[in-house]
Amino acid sequence: MRSRAVVVFLGVLALLLATPGASGADSPAKAELPGGMSRFVASVGGLSTDSRENWVRLATYSFTADGKVTESHFHWTQRERVKRSLNGVHGNGCDARDCEVRTANGYQATSFPEKLSGSYTVDGDQLTVEWPDTGTETWKLSSVADGKLAKLTFVDSSYGATHGYGYGSEAKWDERASMAEVAAFDHEKLTHNFVFWKTDEGAPYLDKGSGSPFWRTEWKECESSRCLGGKNPDTEYYLATANSSSTDRRDTLWHWRTELADGRGEYCYTGNSHVKPMLQIIDSDGGFHGWVAAEASISETSSSTDDDDIGVFEISEY
Repeated sequence: MRSRAVVVFLGVLALLLATPGASGADSPAKAELPGGMSRFVASVGGLSTDSRENWVRLATYSFTADGKVTESHFHWTQRERVKRSLNGVHGNGCDARDCEVRTANGYQATSFPEKLSGSYTVDGDQLTVEWPDTGTETWKLSSVADGKLAKLTFVDSSYGATHGYGYGSEAKWDERASMAEVAAFDHEKLTHNFVFWKTDEGAPYLDKGSGSPFWRTEWKECESSRCLGGKNPDTEYYLATANSSSTDRRDTLWHWRTELADGRGEYCYTGNSHVKPMLQIIDSDGGFHGWVAAEASISETSSSTDDDDIGVFEISEY
């Protein structure tokens, strides 16, 4: 009788252990990573001609196999009349004037200041991300770079985002192209896709377009390993890391018309220059493919938004 009872007990125990949740600790369901990738860079904007409170953000997304996603970002909005900031990187000896680079206020920080946590689902080629207390965003997924990158094409959101660009891979967050590698890259390959909010004699409009290549295709290394420079006949260009010590994917583009500085008796322009924070697109093998980016050129000389340029764009191969 005792041996029979033992056999029955062991049978019941095996049945319980085979039943989900019987052990008291459910195993998390495994989710499908977006395009098979876990780390994405993205630029997202809420841009409308009906608004004078447009906003943009530049973000990193980290997806895990249990259906969770965390996001870190910088945010700029027309509601805050912020000034441009010096970032500690000097564009010396690289064709452009020897100036300290300016960037969108706050981008020179040591880390991303804003955080979100949420969940995601993948249904075919559609990625849906849900941020509690914020809303959802939907992207279309596709594969590029021979499967070494997943591309995000913005579809819709429930919280006011209207446009965006994104790319993901398995590259770690500290994998980036050096400025020397960026300078050596064939920039003729890169296409400039963009949506910018601007005004024409006070009337808002969205400047949308796609062009190849980007305005600047040749970059010269500065004396600092953190900066590249270039000069068109009438414009000074600088491409630099976010600050003088960052090792992440952040870069920043700064450009301004020479005649505007000369007209103010300045060597380095302190007026309403174009400041464009960017995040490098790095594939799973560590290859460089351009940037997703935002423009946050909020007017410093007027409380009006008429002189603002704000939007999202990509300079990429895809």
